[in-house]
Amino acid sequence: MNFHSICFSILMLTFFFTNAQEPSYFKWDKSKGQLPLTNTRFNTDSSLVQFAILSDRTGGMVPGIFEDAVKKANLLQPQFILSVGDLINGYSTDSLLIHDQWKEFNAILEPLTVPFFYVPGNHDISNSWMQKEWKRRYGQSHYYFIYKDVLFLSLNSQDEGDYGMKEEQVRYFQSILKEFPNVKWTFVFMHQPLWARSNTGFEIIEAALANRNYTVFAGHTHNYLLSERNNRKYYILATSGGGSQRRGEQFGEFDHITWVTFQGTTPKVIHLKLNGLIEEDIVDESLRKKIRPLTSGNWLNTVPVQATTSSVSTLEPVLKLHNPGEIPLTIRGYLPKQKGLFSDPEKIERTLAPGSAVELPFLLKSADNKPIDLASLDPISVELDGEYTIKGKPYSLPSKQRILINWPVTLGNTIQLKHPEYITEDWDWHGTEDADIQFNVNKDNRFVAISATIKDDQFVFQKGVHRDKLLVYFEDKNQRPLLLTVEPDSKKPSYQLTTLDGIAVKYPLSCNSQITDQGVQVQIKLPLKEIQFSKAGIRLNIGYADQDDPTSTEAATIYWKPLWGSALDYAESGIIKLHP
Repeated sequence: MNFHSICFSILMLTFFFTNAQEPSYFKWDKSKGQLPLTNTRFNTDSSLVQFAILSDRTGGMVPGIFEDAVKKANLLQPQFILSVGDLINGYSTDSLLIHDQWKEFNAILEPLTVPFFYVPGNHDISNSWMQKEWKRRYGQSHYYFIYKDVLFLSLNSQDEGDYGMKEEQVRYFQSILKEFPNVKWTFVFMHQPLWARSNTGFEIIEAALANRNYTVFAGHTHNYLLSERNNRKYYILATSGGGSQRRGEQFGEFDHITWVTFQGTTPKVIHLKLNGLIEEDIVDESLRKKIRPLTSGNWLNTVPVQATTSSVSTLEPVLKLHNPGEIPLTIRGYLPKQKGLFSDPEKIERTLAPGSAVELPFLLKSADNKPIDLASLDPISVELDGEYTIKGKPYSLPSKQRILINWPVTLGNTIQLKHPEYITEDWDWHGTEDADIQFNVNKDNRFVAISATIKDDQFVFQKGVHRDKLLVYFEDKNQRPLLLTVEPDSKKPSYQLTTLDGIAVKYPLSCNSQITDQGVQVQIKLPLKEIQFSKAGIRLNIGYADQDDPTSTEAATIYWKPLWGSALDYAESGIIKLHP
């Protein structure tokens, strides 16, 4: 056979398989509508069931990694590829935005020559509208298929945008498991690891799986973990581009492709780093328990420093070191040193026995013994290394904690939220060029007056929940913490006074705002007779919800002092002195 004959034969075979009907060994529920996959051109070069899994792309996405994973998975030529969700950023009801996000994602899949099965995550179905949009685009949001007598179940762990499975979905999978009791194996896919919480609906599915061989895969946590339940393997996969500190496979933080091979006995699972291979037991339950204090960093904490004035030459911070693990923890490193400041001592090294704790005070001194202006001081942090030795192998990670310094502020002093002590959704706030707040507090015989100036690179004043807001916390005469939520406006702001748990409170207060060249200015007057005073003064906290993206359901919120009621909240934070 000459070269041209060979080429013609290859072209004819390619045409035949490209245009063939769905193979007889592939079954799916046509009664439920379109199946969310790209094509049915399965790789059937062998008798093996061999597939790849891609994990979370979004939730702090690092551009380019998922694209690289798709490219490399395609080079490996599995028979098909599954996902465990979080494929787009989502969290919106803006149809144009969601259209663009799915368009971008589907463009990434274009190089694939094997089928790709979509599985929804909380970013993909963030609300009931996004579930309708999923069904419009891809068909079923939960489904099954059978490939070579192996059953695959794809669960929607974010049913109608809510965590867990609705009753209809649970009944559906119960019926599927009854219909196919004798398959060779069952693989279960979901985004959120529903077995980690109760009353999700998965406990019913798990009971229906009890008498068969099965394996479960999930994502969502961005941290790899192999668990064993009911003598079956449950995998939480790491990431394929999603947010992670990427401190290494020994901590379960890596980007990877999961490769599964099944040949009628027991599945073989291996994880392919984009630059190497990882054995499946790299982090098991036993190791995870031992290294958890390192990954959480909670062995290091600092005690807020209470200064009597805003100008001091010496501070005495206190470190709280704790070893919650079951083996000795060695802590070492240098104490803070920055412009104009040095620590005494310069460094520490301590080994803590399991379960032990210690408080270590140290001195922060000005280099020339002149007073330090705390209001202009950059944040000071302590970063130390914690290390466990397990089976002769060192596991070491740093933990970094800010030292919070508090001092009373005098009436009339201007305070700028240059270095907020508490931030939610901190990846969405990029410093004072993003959003900047200055405020001061005064009083007369009737009112406590708060004046705030807000600068924002993009004000969002739309109606509804998702907009910019000023948050003012104070205590009333009954020592009850209250929250005043102000929605600035060019004409008349709206505001709401509530307890911290949302119960409406009525006080005769006033609130005005105006837009100037300096930004948005807000003036608030709180009735003096309703406010709690102590010998130290008035305790306040100020926050600002910086929306930026009007289509997003998430917004960064910066707070002058730690959010009241949070784990970081501390006594005497945010005291405004009544007298100099």
